[in-house]
Amino acid sequence: MNAKSFESLVHDLLAKLGLRGEMAVDDGGRGDNVRSDAVWCLTTKAGSAQTYFVEAKRWLTPELATSISLPSRLPALLVTNHVSEPVAERLRARGIDYVDTAGNAHLAWDDVLIDIRGRRNPAVPRSRTSPNGSGAFGRAGLRVVFVLLSWPESAAQPYRVLAEQSGVSLGTVKTVIDELTRAGYLYQGAEGRRIARGGELLDRWSEAYSISLHGTLALGEFSVDDLSWWPDSEAEMRSLGIQVGGEAAAGLIDSHLRPASLTLYAEELPARLIGRHRMVRADGGGNVHIRKRFWHVPGAESWLVPSPLIYADLLASGDPRQREHGDRIRTIDDRLVRLGGS
Repeated sequence: MNAKSFESLVHDLLAKLGLRGEMAVDDGGRGDNVRSDAVWCLTTKAGSAQTYFVEAKRWLTPELATSISLPSRLPALLVTNHVSEPVAERLRARGIDYVDTAGNAHLAWDDVLIDIRGRRNPAVPRSRTSPNGSGAFGRAGLRVVFVLLSWPESAAQPYRVLAEQSGVSLGTVKTVIDELTRAGYLYQGAEGRRIARGGELLDRWSEAYSISLHGTLALGEFSVDDLSWWPDSEAEMRSLGIQVGGEAAAGLIDSHLRPASLTLYAEELPARLIGRHRMVRADGGGNVHIRKRFWHVPGAESWLVPSPLIYADLLASGDPRQREHGDRIRTIDDRLVRLGGS
């Protein structure tokens, strides 16, 4: 969203709430497809005023609402497409006000309180919000979108190949391709289908992944006293068909990150690895997370999972520290940078 459209959107939303809004200081709108920031002064008809740091976000999950980091010099106001009740609860608990395009809002200062809840996003039909649906952002469709984000050249592949790589039916692949094309995320180029607006598609996929797919992949949670062995375990991981994800993988991309946990993706629980490194089952949550690999792309692969999944796992963690590093790797990882530029 560019600065002009952002300003117009905020004016319209505030007017519907009976408020007048004026941009007080332009704080360097990002001018990209993710967010635009500014300082706004909001005034009621009675003359009560409040100055906010305003940030636009296309999508918010409960995890992002928990981890989002905003400047502390002013109260924060988030503008977004839709605030679900779980997201709203976390924002209110953190003292972050919000308005959305569905009509939900929470603004509180002095004797002013605007609190509107329960309005559904009219832009998203109920049939497409089901986590079990076969649409682009349903549980099965997310597997297809992941393959497209991780290997953008696969967009030109036949449906049969995409079905094999993502482990879903041909019908699901067709539904996903049709939906992404209608939404403008895929287009027909001279050499076949191509991804467009890759950065925005990554945002939408990451949000839906954290809600619908992330929690279904757990194979086991373990604790281990010493994690120092894993950075030197590439040969061992490859021999067992295991790939590293989460903050451990992010730490190899961003040297500023010191991971406190290890996330592994495998076809099944790796009993040899668990025994060799004396991992103890920790159903209440440990520092080793073993998850089911949900893609089947042949050929030589890195011992790290593709970076779109690394990024999504950082966001899904709900940890502000990991979220910060997620933002960082989007600017330094080649694959994520190319997606942002598509």
